[in-house]
Amino acid sequence: MDFFDSRSIRDTASHSEWVEAMEAALQLITTGNYIMPERMHLDRGEDTFLIMPCITDEYWVTKLVSFCPGNREKERPSIYGTVVLIDTKTGEPLAIMDGGMITAMRTAAVTGAGIKYLSPANSQSLGIIGTGTQGIYQAIFACSVRKIAEIRAFDQDPSNLKKFVGEMNLRFPDIKVIVANDSDDVALNSQIIITATNSKEPVFKNNKELFTGKTFVGIGSYKPDCREFPEQLYRQTDQVFVDTMTGKHESGDLITPVKNGWIADEDIIPVGSLIGGNCSLSPNPTRLFKTVCSAIFDLFAARLVYNTRTGKITERHL
Repeated sequence: MDFFDSRSIRDTASHSEWVEAMEAALQLITTGNYIMPERMHLDRGEDTFLIMPCITDEYWVTKLVSFCPGNREKERPSIYGTVVLIDTKTGEPLAIMDGGMITAMRTAAVTGAGIKYLSPANSQSLGIIGTGTQGIYQAIFACSVRKIAEIRAFDQDPSNLKKFVGEMNLRFPDIKVIVANDSDDVALNSQIIITATNSKEPVFKNNKELFTGKTFVGIGSYKPDCREFPEQLYRQTDQVFVDTMTGKHESGDLITPVKNGWIADEDIIPVGSLIGGNCSLSPNPTRLFKTVCSAIFDLFAARLVYNTRTGKITERHL
């Protein structure tokens, strides 16, 4: 059985190959040719533990995730994860992978796919709310699908911001990186805005001018009591794209707007349908992509890593 650490996972493929792998996963979601139970949440105080399985005819993957926000005070990562890849036909364990890097790469690649299909091709300004590890990878992948000239960032933790700015300056010396005054400053001055927080309240004021004509991606709200976006964003858009429809029952950023009538349930659309050409994009320039991610993305990520590292041919679909 192989073991793949964070570096080998990160260096497995180009950013475009990661995005293409997630595009294939997003399209497979619309066909249902897989088995994926809802992820199991084990909540213990402020800590959350997740079990995320998915199986296809080729591979079975399970990811174990722990989210312990108190780790920040201990100067440790708040999220740990382990991915196990198994051969479906034989049940043979094939590989154990660093779940943190799998999560970072596949989540950012899913966002990259959303930006690729939802944002204007000439978008040049990017905003990041939440500049931890995930925020860094979100920015990297966003810059891989759009010619970004300016990044505006905000985080309540100054150390996160400092690390983010340093990483962006190192990777993208030609891109101007600005530390914003607050989240509203980011939204007001960016064309594409990504939120990567664990906030239980909207991170923006309920102000129409912050949202009109912008492309928003929300990755942080994954529980019913979590929300990153206020009412006015939903009032400004007529389509809400999601990575998986299970998010309608998991995320407060989908549950609350439907419950309050800010959006209609039928206006929530899997982005895989757009990628596959089975639905049309509204001319409304205010767009929202809400992603909660799921084990199918872990499966495609683990598949990309395993097949590439072992020399197997990776096809686009399972």
